[in-house]
Amino acid sequence: MRLGKLLNIIIAVLLFVILGFWGYYFYSRDNQGIGTQIDIGEGGLIFPPLDSNFTFETIYGKSIKVGAEDRRMVVDGFQGKIVFLKIFGWDCQYCKKEIPELVHLKQELGDSLEIVAIEAQQHTKEESKEYKMRYGINYIIVDGTKQQRFYEYLRVHYGWSGLIPVTIVLGKSGKVLAYEVGVKSYTLAELIKASISKDIK
Repeated sequence: MRLGKLLNIIIAVLLFVILGFWGYYFYSRDNQGIGTQIDIGEGGLIFPPLDSNFTFETIYGKSIKVGAEDRRMVVDGFQGKIVFLKIFGWDCQYCKKEIPELVHLKQELGDSLEIVAIEAQQHTKEESKEYKMRYGINYIIVDGTKQQRFYEYLRVHYGWSGLIPVTIVLGKSGKVLAYEVGVKSYTLAELIKASISKDIK
């Protein structure tokens, strides 16, 4: 009789653990939002430390240096400004839907906001220039073909799976105020408003 009770308890505990992991998996997956999956590789020999430096190259050949550390990314020359660091792709329908809002935010906030968007779907610089003109983009586009190390940094230290769009909001001192993967139910304007209030505290 006691053996039967013990067996029932063990089964109940196992079911609880399994259901817990199952629920966590689906919550985590849903919490990432909707987006487009890109291939960011399997990692391998690239393992950027928490304190790392990166150089982004814009589609016009200008270099942007970024210093990353624990929950902080300082973009050289943009200190004192809110920075939207985006990862997107021209073939990602969810990313393209965000473009008009990003253009509007840049127009509205001017020099107090910088938007740096990394094109991660391997388009050439010339293709990106054409898209930039087509969509009337007024913010910085970075050539993403050489950013595997930065993608790996996000995979290792932020758990990024390769889903785009990605939005990283940086405060005036470079503090990571928000890290969002996929499309959310709230707007980018709401996200930046919440981030600014967090930066003030």
